[in-house]
Amino acid sequence: MKKAVAAILLTFASLTTTAQADCWDSSCNDCCPDITVGVDWLYWSPCINDRHFALTTDGVDVNTHYFCNEWDFGSRVYAKLGNWWNGFNGALIYTYINPKTSSSLKSDAIILSVAAPDEIPSFNDLDAKWELQYQTLDAVLSYSIDVTQNRCFKIEVFSGLTWIDVKQKTEYVFDLNEGGFTNRNFDRQNDFWAVGPCLGLNSSFSFFDCFKIFGTLKTNLVVGETASKDVLFRKVAGDEKDSVKDEILTTCKVKDRCFCLPGLHLASGIEYEICLYETTFGLRLGWEYVQWINAPTFPCYELDGSRVRSAPSTNNLTMQGIFFGLNSTF
Repeated sequence: MKKAVAAILLTFASLTTTAQADCWDSSCNDCCPDITVGVDWLYWSPCINDRHFALTTDGVDVNTHYFCNEWDFGSRVYAKLGNWWNGFNGALIYTYINPKTSSSLKSDAIILSVAAPDEIPSFNDLDAKWELQYQTLDAVLSYSIDVTQNRCFKIEVFSGLTWIDVKQKTEYVFDLNEGGFTNRNFDRQNDFWAVGPCLGLNSSFSFFDCFKIFGTLKTNLVVGETASKDVLFRKVAGDEKDSVKDEILTTCKVKDRCFCLPGLHLASGIEYEICLYETTFGLRLGWEYVQWINAPTFPCYELDGSRVRSAPSTNNLTMQGIFFGLNSTF
């Protein structure tokens, strides 16, 4: 029994030594870590609460209808200048995604579930659209920390500035079933931008030949401005024959010149690296989670049709999904 245990321990030790040698001597080590450029393809789904838009009833039960959390593609590009000053690295990272979704309803009595700046009666036909344009830019300075004697494990702390710009809009087109030009349109738009410091760390562990697992943790605290605009209008006959124009019924504008919100970004995945002709090529796949807490959103009103805005409206802007990327270091 003792011989069997000793044999197992020796076998494990030899495998560990081999893995350590692979980590130290593998051709996957950076050949010339000066400039890294890369691109990630994102496949994210927004997760935002209070995305209801209409109510329907059969006289007894009331059903609430929501926008679906659709999955959409986005992209991220980045460039990193490695070891450019006393072991410090600099990087620029730009992220963009534009998720959209829509829904249609037909019922005898549909009620818009979001408060409007003017009174809207029940209607029979509704087309609703939602869109989010999200982009961020990070400028960071990082430094690698040797916390262990194992070169397979790396930790890099970073700090810098984050800029975020978000444009969110919804469009509602409903038929009041009154004859003639019966459509009403209710368009809502909420924009905000902010900038502030970020702090976080990257970690990686090379576990087999050219493969490594990695993770990212980033926190933000940004300050910025937000503006919202709600417009209720209808289509009417234009001045020329067979022409149609918009008749504005109500417009409500809201602006906050200073707000603050924290952010969180988590990511993890696996990467394969190989060195060819003094250039390191990387292929990575992973999952990530992004959340902005108490982000500005569409305003609410004290009473439907009162045109009196309630307290500032906020919501958690959350997105999560997978990413697939390519990078090159030369």
